[in-house]
Amino acid sequence: MAVADWIRIAILSLVWGGSFFFVEVMLEAMPPMTSVLGRLLVGLVGLVCLLKVLGYSLKPIVEQWRPFAFIGLINNAIPFSLISFGQTEITGSLASIINASTPIMTALVAHQFTLDERLSVSKVVGIGFGFSGVLVLFGPAAFAGGASLLGMTAGLTATICYAFGSVYSKRLKSNPPMINATGQVFYGTLWIFPAVMFLDQPWTLPTPGLEPWLAMLGIGFLSTTLAFFLYFRVLQTAGASNVVLVTFLVPVSASGLGIVFLGEELAVQHITAYLLIAAGLAVIDGRIVAKLGRLRLKS
Repeated sequence: MAVADWIRIAILSLVWGGSFFFVEVMLEAMPPMTSVLGRLLVGLVGLVCLLKVLGYSLKPIVEQWRPFAFIGLINNAIPFSLISFGQTEITGSLASIINASTPIMTALVAHQFTLDERLSVSKVVGIGFGFSGVLVLFGPAAFAGGASLLGMTAGLTATICYAFGSVYSKRLKSNPPMINATGQVFYGTLWIFPAVMFLDQPWTLPTPGLEPWLAMLGIGFLSTTLAFFLYFRVLQTAGASNVVLVTFLVPVSASGLGIVFLGEELAVQHITAYLLIAAGLAVIDGRIVAKLGRLRLKS
């Protein structure tokens, strides 16, 4: 893989990991769903401007409104709201570790609803590692109960939404990737807007200070617009097998930002869970297992 792709992956992991940090800052001044609306609106502005610069037409977003409306709901409005709600009860660092289990959930959903992504022995082993990590996180909270269990459950439910969204997105594979990114954010915004107006009534909320506004710009332009652009760029130049490396790095970036700027702490339990989930992702990816097999044959 080229050096430029490694740089893009590093930046992508930072801006995606930064989304959990930005949510933490925004939640200090606004309800979860209002923060989601802010993210989607800013991200949508950035994506539409980017499409215009790249010379794309917006017609497919209107013409294919049914699949885009569904993907906007299941891949944006619902999971973003769940993650933001979850972060009212747990730290962004912990939320990012839970979110790292998304590919594991996707492997299960893809096996059930597709014909070309069936479970193999290595995937089953990887899923076992991943769920062991989830159990390490949820076990103590399940016995203790309380807010942390609710927050973690919200985060885990978001990964299930992402899994179904990822599988359903195959129906839009004939579109340019940036069109699909913009379409789901547009309809995600349409879904969340009336809910925020009815539930949060943002015009009645105190005016946020500078930091939440900056966080909203950051999560919109960096963690949404720039992240989609970098993701599809790496996908094009380095392939799907390499872009998955971002999944390993996002919790590291999110935890680093949380520890440095928000004073968050990672317990041994959280690190153990991350290592188990990362091991599961590595086994599902298959490259490490294949390399070890080649080394054994050589020896």
